[in-house]
Amino acid sequence: MPFFRVMLSGAGISLPCEDGSAPAVGFYTTRDVHASSIEQAAKKATDLVLKQWLPGGCYAAANHGEVPTVTLDKSWQVSFLFGLLGRKPSGYVFYQND
Repeated sequence: MPFFRVMLSGAGISLPCEDGSAPAVGFYTTRDVHASSIEQAAKKATDLVLKQWLPGGCYAAANHGEVPTVTLDKSWQVSFLFGLLGRKPSGYVFYQND
């Protein structure tokens, strides 16, 4: 099975900022997944992200908004060695409502 890099965006959250500024209302994130197709890769990556926002996930308690609506921005196949040995993206880039 090949590896894919999947870029996702999420909206509908309300995550307080540590500096007291307006809460984050959305995010961008990237995940690398092992899947049989690009469609399966998008589903696996979305499930990984949502797991962190659903009850019991690391962002669920802090989120004052809804469970995010996650959409696929872009995905592509990466080489086997890159997928196996490369850095595994896991963070988020949050944005505020401007």
